[in-house]
Amino acid sequence: MRVTRRHFVAGLGGATFALGAGLARGQDRPMRVLVGYAAGGAADTVARIVGDGLREASLPVIVENRAGASGRLATEALIAAPADGSQLLMTPLGNLTLYPHVFQSLRYEPLTQFAAVAPACSMSFALAVGADSPARSLDDYLARARQDEKLAAYGTPGAGTAMHFLGQLLARQAGLALTHVADRGGSAAVTDAIGGTLPAVITTLPNLLPAHRSGRLRILAISDAEPLAVLPGVPTFSSLGFKDLAITETFAFFARSGTAAATIARWQEGISRAVATPRVAALLVEQEYQPRRGGAEALDRQLRDEYARWGRIVAATGYTPES
Repeated sequence: MRVTRRHFVAGLGGATFALGAGLARGQDRPMRVLVGYAAGGAADTVARIVGDGLREASLPVIVENRAGASGRLATEALIAAPADGSQLLMTPLGNLTLYPHVFQSLRYEPLTQFAAVAPACSMSFALAVGADSPARSLDDYLARARQDEKLAAYGTPGAGTAMHFLGQLLARQAGLALTHVADRGGSAAVTDAIGGTLPAVITTLPNLLPAHRSGRLRILAISDAEPLAVLPGVPTFSSLGFKDLAITETFAFFARSGTAAATIARWQEGISRAVATPRVAALLVEQEYQPRRGGAEALDRQLRDEYARWGRIVAATGYTPES
């Protein structure tokens, strides 16, 4: 089980972490955290929560939004910046692991141009139907989709997203055809599912939880490997027999390749300690993110593993990369 906010914070034992002057030594100007999405979005929220924790530990940080091109503008900006540790990218890992397989003209090479620093948190995806839908379970939804092609559709925030491919994997493993509907974003897809325009929606769990709790949507399955305490009784795709659908998204910090190892180590320690402080952890859990601590080497392995995995998934679906 993933922890609740209460369990996570209690598990920290009320401990606080002070990085001290030694960790901040050499950082005499604010470090910029580049975020490829608009203020108020998921990535921006995570960056600002962790950034506040870093500032409290005497590591000055400025969050800078470079919204555009589905997060790619900020990623390109990091590559153009000096490799001196003065700028980091805070990004969903999929921008580095999935995008290379869905965009033909990507202007960066994830495996050579980025240096992993530290993860911040992770989140899962889920499939939901509107409250008026007769489907009470995932099996029920799939059975109805087999019988009526009008019900064999699901909306997502857009084509080429992790949620798009989750639906394609589900269709393949269930042995039926599901029609993907690329909506105008995650919020629009949720609204269309609530209104009955879409038979189902697959998007991020933080996007779905408010409507699920208010009774406007019904979450049928989640992409976590284990059940979530915040969703009692809601099964995972894996527990229903869809083993390849254990997919989550990680928000993580990266520097430009060539950044000094000592600089990366300083920021890795700072980010990990900031995420572990009770206040930062509680804020992340309140937003339905799972706080994560880890080193640069583990994050780099995850980057390479997920890069290869998404390559296999995209190829198996026959998806044609966009320009």
